[in-house]
Amino acid sequence: MALHFSTSTNDLFKIVVSCDPAINFTDESKAAYFNTGDLSLLDVGEDATVITLKPLGPQDRERAEIRAGAFTRSELGKLLWIEAPNDRVEHARWHHGLTEDEREALASYESYISKSYVEYVREALVSINDEPATIDMINSIRPEHMRITTITEIVLHLQRVSLLGDVGK
Repeated sequence: MALHFSTSTNDLFKIVVSCDPAINFTDESKAAYFNTGDLSLLDVGEDATVITLKPLGPQDRERAEIRAGAFTRSELGKLLWIEAPNDRVEHARWHHGLTEDEREALASYESYISKSYVEYVREALVSINDEPATIDMINSIRPEHMRITTITEIVLHLQRVSLLGDVGK
């Protein structure tokens, strides 16, 4: 079997986020950390914020996606999102060529993706610095770019533990 799945949603794991000023890393160590979750690859200061998460099982993901609007998301937007070019300039020209209806559909789907990320965090968040945590705590992170980075990196780690490689966790 090529895919290996987390054996239990009860197995907690700890992460840090790259926007935390108490974390030092190189581009290479950051990339390796995102791929493995191995905190020893980073220079983690004593005052670093440590986030504890639980893996999401299928029911957890389904609940999160329903709350985010899975049954009302734009399927046209989803197709456009998948087809969008990766190159920034090419993407801008592609987006400029979309009809107003297509732009609205794409924006609607991108909004659904953002809401899904927040809902995944809501399902997975256990604690921050070993104190019980809620999504409201994550949503209160300022400045905004640090909040977005935190949510994005939490989702990246959740995806990493959901589909495991040959070695496993």
